[in-house]
Amino acid sequence: MDIQLTDMIIEPGMAREAGQDHDARQEQTAELLQRFEYADSWRSQYYDVATRCYQLYVGWRKELSEEQKGRSNLHIPRTYEAVDTWRARLIKSFFGVSRPYIDFLPSPQGATPEMMEVNEAKARLAAALVDQQLERNNVVSVFYDFITSMLIFPAAILGVGWRYEKRMIRTREPVIDIVYNPMAGIPEPTPMVIGWQTVEREAVVWDDNELVNINFFDFWPDPRGRDVDSCRFVFQREWCTQEQLEEKLQVLEAAGSGEVYPLDWEALRGAQGELHDGAWELMSSVGLTPEASDGYWPKEGAKGHLFEVLHYWEDERHAILVNRKQLAYDGENPYWRHGKKPFVVVSFEKLPNQIFGMSAVQLIEHLQAELNTHRNQRIDNVSLVLNRMWIVRRGIDEEQLISRPHGIIEVDNPQGDIQPLVTPDVTGSAYNEEQVIKQDMESTLATPNVIRGMSPDHRETATATMTQASNAALRFDVKILLFDSLGIRRMAMLMDCNNQQFIDSPRMVQLFGDRATQEWQMVGPHEIIGEYDYRPAGASTDPASNKELRRQQLTQALAFAIQTNNPFIKKYELTREWLNSFDFRNVDKFMYSQEEVMQMQQAAEAQAALAQMRQPQVGQPMPGMGAPPGMMPGIEPPPEGLRRSVIE
Repeated sequence: MDIQLTDMIIEPGMAREAGQDHDARQEQTAELLQRFEYADSWRSQYYDVATRCYQLYVGWRKELSEEQKGRSNLHIPRTYEAVDTWRARLIKSFFGVSRPYIDFLPSPQGATPEMMEVNEAKARLAAALVDQQLERNNVVSVFYDFITSMLIFPAAILGVGWRYEKRMIRTREPVIDIVYNPMAGIPEPTPMVIGWQTVEREAVVWDDNELVNINFFDFWPDPRGRDVDSCRFVFQREWCTQEQLEEKLQVLEAAGSGEVYPLDWEALRGAQGELHDGAWELMSSVGLTPEASDGYWPKEGAKGHLFEVLHYWEDERHAILVNRKQLAYDGENPYWRHGKKPFVVVSFEKLPNQIFGMSAVQLIEHLQAELNTHRNQRIDNVSLVLNRMWIVRRGIDEEQLISRPHGIIEVDNPQGDIQPLVTPDVTGSAYNEEQVIKQDMESTLATPNVIRGMSPDHRETATATMTQASNAALRFDVKILLFDSLGIRRMAMLMDCNNQQFIDSPRMVQLFGDRATQEWQMVGPHEIIGEYDYRPAGASTDPASNKELRRQQLTQALAFAIQTNNPFIKKYELTREWLNSFDFRNVDKFMYSQEEVMQMQQAAEAQAALAQMRQPQVGQPMPGMGAPPGMMPGIEPPPEGLRRSVIE
């Protein structure tokens, strides 16, 4: 029902209250805009660094001017080679073949041994649930982008939130009719499928944790923060249609944890101005022309029109600012279980007391520029050697000076009218300089040939190659431990706390490990609540540089466990880890399950018991042989003296 303004009776108190709400909203909007300008002005100094590193990664080169036409302008993809090496190592370390990806360890504080056993069971279920959500989020693809951002930009940002989405879907359902069987003694109604029909219904398509890789240019932290927890606030930008934003606001209003304000959509459509997202910034930096408009959409509704949504986060506050003009929401942090900003921020080279660090590309930025310069100079040198320049008298036709087979240059005085401009060949020294540059890049990022899977520059013994790989792996190990501490563990904590807060119905999860005799198990909300420590299940060191050594160690440990039958070693888990060292994609294909192993043990024990029952005991006659004297009825044993004489 439409309500006209003239139909409403506004009391003085109501008018004063509405005015107070409007003034409070305007004050909060101005406060957020001031903080945003404060953070944006500080972050702008990283704009040039981020764009330069991105240009080096994609191999962009500025177009030569008219005066430089004809010169070499190549980019040598040495930066990409280093980035790809680090990215592959990190992804393989955390998301290789071990499942679950993250192990949960219950906190022992204030717990009895009986409680610890219960908490361990809860930890396995909580880890299996997070592992299942990681797979649903396509974690390898998400972390591929996340690690790439970490290697290119001053920081990589991963958003960890909860997404609840409903959608109208179409599905086929059977048409069931009740049929009576007249042939039966007593006709009974029997449901039978008589056809299929297409129905449309509303369904929950997502009710889980959501991992989002956030563009560096879509994130503004507090300039005084050392990390994301010490930041007083952060801003994060996304782009939403009107329908998407209204759905978010409806969820926040239903939660009742803050104030949802009405929006003037027509005014917001005209206030977008020169707002651009992070993708626009990157594409523009490499000479591409991104589409800045929304395209054509009908006036009524304008379903495709996008609005800039700035999310303002504190540990206990969340606000939404639309197009930097209108405040849409202001309330409590919806993630009260962990009470933190829902982001993971990691840098490749962490700088002390700074939230932004240095990227891998930034460390070799000048070396890459030097490599490009030397390569292009060498190409220009070869071009000048093959296509010489001339010193000629004015009036000679320039077309005759172009190098071609059987070319003729007509002059009056060959010694005075034309002379070649001698260009020395410097290619030999240029090759040496390029090799030095490449070695400097390898030393900076710890990516020698043996780590990148390339043949060494000269022959090395197996011992020397192994030593070089081990030394390079030390630097990888420290970075892996740092990424584990600042990235993986925080992500697991945020996801686990979200599960404890938002899951309100039982779910089916898949278990992994030595106790997973039942591969799938139903998990209730109460079965995952607890305090845990989070540890990645992958290798704590670089998995590829010392793969052979690790496999040898596992082989020795497995042989020791089998020979000594040590009761404190889990032979099943050790065998699984040994098979994982061979990089099999599906280890379960080659292993019996715990249930099958128990059945085989029980069968072997039953066969052994049956064989023992069939074996004759001491003092009993063998099958087919008579009983000894004295054991048969009616026959007396011989006298003692006779028996002794026979024995003697």
